[in-house]
Amino acid sequence: MKHMMAFILIVMCLTVPSFVFAHGNALHILGTVTEAAQGKIVVTTPKGESVTLLIQEKTIFQLDGITTNTARPVVGDRIVAEAEKEAGHLVAHEVRFATPKTK
Repeated sequence: MKHMMAFILIVMCLTVPSFVFAHGNALHILGTVTEAAQGKIVVTTPKGESVTLLIQEKTIFQLDGITTNTARPVVGDRIVAEAEKEAGHLVAHEVRFATPKTK
């Protein structure tokens, strides 16, 4: 039994680091949408920086955790996006967003 637990522990230690680095070069952008136009989203981060994300046909959108083909973020929505630099621009590959609840 001890040998089996040791084996499982060793396997876990060897495989966990590969999951940590699985994101590659993706950047995580977090913030509030300040502009939403055809082909781009402008986000203000918690640090006050303005970040422009370009949208492609293959960009995946999730509204409240549900993948959608029709809904897009609007001004005031909170987003978390995975993006990569391509040709000097940030291109969004996945955008998760939600409308903040009114108080």
